[in-house]
Amino acid sequence: MANTTTDHGAIRKWVEARGGCPARVKRTGTGGDPGILRIDFPGFSGQQSLESIGWDEFFRWFDKNQLAFIYQDRTRNGKESRFNKLVSRDNPKLPGGRAGSGAKAGARQRSAATQSPDALELLETQHRRVEDLFEQLAGLTPRDREFNQLLVEVGDMLAIHASIEEQIFYPAVEQRQTEAFLEQAVDDHLQVKRVLATILENARSREVAQELEELAGLTEEHVIEEELELFPKVRRLFDGGELRELAEQMMQLEAQLRNEGNPRLHTRDELEAPAPL
Repeated sequence: MANTTTDHGAIRKWVEARGGCPARVKRTGTGGDPGILRIDFPGFSGQQSLESIGWDEFFRWFDKNQLAFIYQDRTRNGKESRFNKLVSRDNPKLPGGRAGSGAKAGARQRSAATQSPDALELLETQHRRVEDLFEQLAGLTPRDREFNQLLVEVGDMLAIHASIEEQIFYPAVEQRQTEAFLEQAVDDHLQVKRVLATILENARSREVAQELEELAGLTEEHVIEEELELFPKVRRLFDGGELRELAEQMMQLEAQLRNEGNPRLHTRDELEAPAPL
């Protein structure tokens, strides 16, 4: 569950307790305007796209742009969460269960009408599957019979999901004024791939449970960001036919990756830099 606030003290306390700092997205803003505001956690995915600024400047533009701060204290597994998002105060959209019941109901209605998923429905279905897999893994140890099978499945699912987003979905939606978000999204994918690669190489190690928690946390934060910020924008900018056409391309790529076998192993060659947009 997420909270929302405009209180400067509460925001600063939450951010600094997690080692974060105020920042702006590089290459945005003109003159004295810093551009797109963000919270940065040094050492994580924002190091290529974010630039630190002071709290005074951050809050001056935070108030001037009438923003609200959405944040999460803990992940579903009880781990401290770094998830946060800046949204308009006019309609701060809380992720009351990821996409929200209204969005899910609309998705079901569209599916029933078209008999095939659109791109957003397809990605949301994959999000829910990954969450289910992490929940099953959370109750197991490497000694359990099902552990390795579930680990392989979550690795393949994450690899496929990243591939269809990076190769098809992101390039398509980048053309509709979502560039700033996508730069962060591919950075998030890179962090997930790196942790996944470590887990796959050390599946029997004592540290694997902790690494799985980290992977689940990174994935959860990325999912919330997509369903809270990116997907509503895409739903407004694309019509139903365009989204179903994207879904067809994405499903074809997924089938290809599964036919080639072991999609998770391809991530080993994608650990140096974020995927190009």
